[in-house]
Amino acid sequence: MKIEGEITLPASAESIWEMLQDPEFLASVLPGCKEMTPTGEDQYKGVLESKVGPISSQYITKFSIHDKNPPHGYRLHLEGSGKGGFVRADTNVKLIPQEDETIMQYSGDATIGGTITRVGQRLVESAAKMLINRGFKSMREKVEERMRK
Repeated sequence: MKIEGEITLPASAESIWEMLQDPEFLASVLPGCKEMTPTGEDQYKGVLESKVGPISSQYITKFSIHDKNPPHGYRLHLEGSGKGGFVRADTNVKLIPQEDETIMQYSGDATIGGTITRVGQRLVESAAKMLINRGFKSMREKVEERMRK
């Protein structure tokens, strides 16, 4: 499944970059994230909870950051599995400065499989887009909160 989009955030690319390096910040904006712990340089493990249709599941995940180019972007790789199935994603994140704001673009591929796909690919894709949008709404709110401090 292709995933792509963008959001305008009310902070400089440097500020956004710093926030994206903070596991506590990331955990606070990822929908369903119950835990995110560093396991090495640019590597994290986490616990995500998700519900698609009648299927609820907890996923044990591994996040890794590659191809860092501060403060312009990086590649994020995610793998997770749980009783509902598995998810793998590889996403490029790009930060584009715009005066006192930053456009954050993302594009990549995600593969979702297992029991969760029994509810239908359309529902899975719809739920994935909803989670991404919820995450970006949360990110915007957290960035605004941090910039007010």
